[in-house]
Amino acid sequence: MVRKGFVHFVPFCGLTYYPQIQMSSVEPERLLLHYRIINKVGEGGMGQVYRAEDTKLGRYVALKLLAPEATRDQTAKRRLLSEAQSASVLNHPNIVTIHAIEEADGIDFIVMEFVEGETLTSYLANNGALPLASLLELGIQIADALDTAHSVGLIHRDIKPANILITPKGVAKVADFGLAKMVRLSTDDIDREALTLAANLTGPGIVLGTAAYMSPEQTRGENLDVRSEIFSLGSVIYEAATRTRAFSGPSVLAIMHAIATVDPPPPSKLRPELPREFDLIIERALAKDKNQRYASAREIADALRNMRASITGTWSGIPIVYDPDLIDRTLPSFVGREPEMKKLESLLQQAIEGTGRIVFITGEPGIGKTSLSDEFLRRARKHHAGILISRGRCVEQYGTGEAYLPFLDAMGELLQGPGRERIAAIMRTYAPTWCMELPTAFASTGALEKLQQETIGATKERMMREMGDALGMLASASPIVLLLEDLHWADPSSVDLLRHLCQRIGTQRLLIAGTFRPEDVERSGHPLKSYKAEMRAHNLCDEIALDSWNREHISEYLDVTFSPNDFPADLTALIHEKTEGHPLFAANLLQYLGERGDLAKTNGRWSLVRPLSEMDLVAPESVRAMISKKIDALEEEERRTLQYASVEGTEFLSSVTAKLLGVDEIDLEESLARISKGHRLIETVGEEDLPDGTLATRYRFSH
Repeated sequence: MVRKGFVHFVPFCGLTYYPQIQMSSVEPERLLLHYRIINKVGEGGMGQVYRAEDTKLGRYVALKLLAPEATRDQTAKRRLLSEAQSASVLNHPNIVTIHAIEEADGIDFIVMEFVEGETLTSYLANNGALPLASLLELGIQIADALDTAHSVGLIHRDIKPANILITPKGVAKVADFGLAKMVRLSTDDIDREALTLAANLTGPGIVLGTAAYMSPEQTRGENLDVRSEIFSLGSVIYEAATRTRAFSGPSVLAIMHAIATVDPPPPSKLRPELPREFDLIIERALAKDKNQRYASAREIADALRNMRASITGTWSGIPIVYDPDLIDRTLPSFVGREPEMKKLESLLQQAIEGTGRIVFITGEPGIGKTSLSDEFLRRARKHHAGILISRGRCVEQYGTGEAYLPFLDAMGELLQGPGRERIAAIMRTYAPTWCMELPTAFASTGALEKLQQETIGATKERMMREMGDALGMLASASPIVLLLEDLHWADPSSVDLLRHLCQRIGTQRLLIAGTFRPEDVERSGHPLKSYKAEMRAHNLCDEIALDSWNREHISEYLDVTFSPNDFPADLTALIHEKTEGHPLFAANLLQYLGERGDLAKTNGRWSLVRPLSEMDLVAPESVRAMISKKIDALEEEERRTLQYASVEGTEFLSSVTAKLLGVDEIDLEESLARISKGHRLIETVGEEDLPDGTLATRYRFSH
């Protein structure tokens, strides 16, 4: 029985339970040594969990009791002692702390940290799948906890949602080390205990939820290492992302068969808003061959952190459980982009009428490229029946290493959607080389072998020509919109294909929209830089460059997000001043004010808890982290230049900074131009005539 607001533990004896034991409760107010029992908060198998008061230290603790009827069972006592000994060596904020193991009145029990909250199982049942940011934070916390356990040679062996506790502040706690084992075996040894556990899998009373998160080698009773834990963690994150188990079945044997032979569908197929990079992380974690998985919990934690940084600017600490009255922690509400939306809708209408186009949506991280793109695709689906829409994503870790990744991603999505038979037939006829790169869609008997024979000696030029032919043929039947995201990570072959398509798209019912960060393209010398300039020079593409919100946009965002409200007009001006209208910064600052309690909902209306003059507005950690990441990308000399310039204040003159640095002013101007274009940390205000008759350029710091 899971009770929200209280700690909950699952059976400490793991896979096996003992139906012959009748559990008996301990009455409230009973003393076990100096622990006063308050109430029972959970039970399972042979263990009972109670909330208690430690009368010596004046704190609440959780007592995990071995039922009196079970004290004669040496296996149960051994598991209780094993859990206490295993977890007591660990000290980590994401692991339930063990205080002591005690015995009183013939009862063995563990004294542990009392955790308010609920299990991940309960949370998913009550709230549904986690938002992406919360999902990444959850995975990082659990992986960090496991990494700490693994560092002392301890593997948990029973990672599942029921053993993950979530506090109201969003902290994940790994519980129940009853099946944990110190890894002391050589690679050639046989884990006899693992064999025993595996043999018991088909016995009566087995909990299906436990088997569903086991690794393939765990179901076979093989010697386990940390990579088995990675598989279980991948299964947990998969379920948190989709609210669906990666492996399921009507019986334990069916689940074991699925674990050994079935690859679950990518999470993005169940939740299209999830990025391709997330699919790749889960795919590697759930590899059947343990040698293909992440080698350690730290590796998967780093992969999740890198993904979090790429989508949120190193955002950290997003609560998993949060008050729904607080502002949305995903994307800012869609405000302030109607002119850009009208431009996109106009280009789509032209494409529908037979004049296709390539359009780039550009801007710095957090400016709203994804928000605009998502809303555009939503409106396109709503207003244009029969249109084909697909999206492909470039990935920082993989994009430059796999040719044509965003196009393969987009075409793969089309081949799994409505009308896939017609799309597959056209691809088979006009783009056989591409079919070889999409084997799951063309895996019928003999098909791949025939395609392989037909495509021997295929060149890059042939692949580009085939894709142009296939898209043209598809567009002749239905208009197509392709969204290619994060092109600043695109491989050179994808950029070459874009250049090829822009020569043909003008007579096709095809619209290709691509998003990228200009500073990343500029700084890295990405081939997209020169190709885009060439396409713009020949009027073969459009660009929609997103700027920050103005005060009216922030006012609209406040009204949409906090409705209804009686905020003073000065709040809009203050938010704009502190964030300079950057959408992500503004949203995060308002979120911070809500979490700090400065914004509150009373009698159905939002209002300020205290006057603006008394509010100390500091930049949230997410904002500081994003700016810090930009500064870290500077060269040492560039960083030194900005340090000296900052002495003058928010705005500075090039001539003054040159004198402070002792460098030539023309050389400094060139350096400042590179910083402005490649990092977007400063911007030009204008030129000024100084009293001595010289001309200087005035700059200001962005953000």
